[in-house]
Amino acid sequence: MMKFKYIYCAFLISFFSLCTSAQPQAPGKLDFIKDVPETVKTAWDMSFNTKPKTLYTWGGIFASTAVLYYYDEEILAEFQRFGRRIGLGNDDHTKSFIRIGNVSVFRGPTDLGSALYFLGDGWTHAMISLGFVSSGYVMQSNRAMRTGSQIFNGMISSTIANQIAKRSFGRESPYRSSKKRGRWRPFPSFSTYNNNVSAYDAMPTGHLMTATLTFTVIDENYPEYRSWIRPLAFTWGTILGYQMINNGVHWISDYPLGIVMGYVFGKAATKKNKDVAHSNISVLPIFSASQSEHIYGVSSFYYF
Repeated sequence: MMKFKYIYCAFLISFFSLCTSAQPQAPGKLDFIKDVPETVKTAWDMSFNTKPKTLYTWGGIFASTAVLYYYDEEILAEFQRFGRRIGLGNDDHTKSFIRIGNVSVFRGPTDLGSALYFLGDGWTHAMISLGFVSSGYVMQSNRAMRTGSQIFNGMISSTIANQIAKRSFGRESPYRSSKKRGRWRPFPSFSTYNNNVSAYDAMPTGHLMTATLTFTVIDENYPEYRSWIRPLAFTWGTILGYQMINNGVHWISDYPLGIVMGYVFGKAATKKNKDVAHSNISVLPIFSASQSEHIYGVSSFYYF
């Protein structure tokens, strides 16, 4: 009996070690930067392969972009008419609140319309990320800290790809358009683009990409809350998508590629260090003792 007790104690120690190793791992302080090359590579591998799912996705992007491009002008006009009708107007009223020299560091909203547009701003999603990191630190939640780190990582990684795409297409924003559906000037020089950004950066959308990325990362880390995360994400994206057309920053055909990029980079950012603690199966040792007998065993639970 004593020998069996020692074996059982050894089992408990081994099981405790297994449980400890299965817990979500806290991110390193600079993981959101160090993991950028890996996230970019993962996103590339997910995007460019011959798997049927990938090919169907690219087909959907091309087809939806083509259809929406055909109706760009009509959708723009109708969305802006509706904006004027409900009092939003059609202009961007974000204002530069913090400047360093001639560079605007922070532009914030000044009315309802610009507040809706701000839903996709990098500052908004950086604050969401910082909120997860801060609350995770205070509450000692590795999952929250990792979620915040992955949002930062995804934002940096996706911005690299988004900037390459924008500079490759060189499409005019609606409010700057010099011809129907906007002029396309692929591969402008670095200085030309930076000195006249809105004349080249419409395609693909960066705001919807970032919003999609943020909600994808949260959804991947908190699957038990998907019943409200996803409706919130769809509502958020719909409002943001409408307002960016209403204020003339984007055409609706800029959206399919941007949304898919946000989803892919969100999945790529969360692929490393998946939270294995999310398993629905728990296995626990049991021990019961009475004056007449001792019971040793293992109990398994499945959570629905």
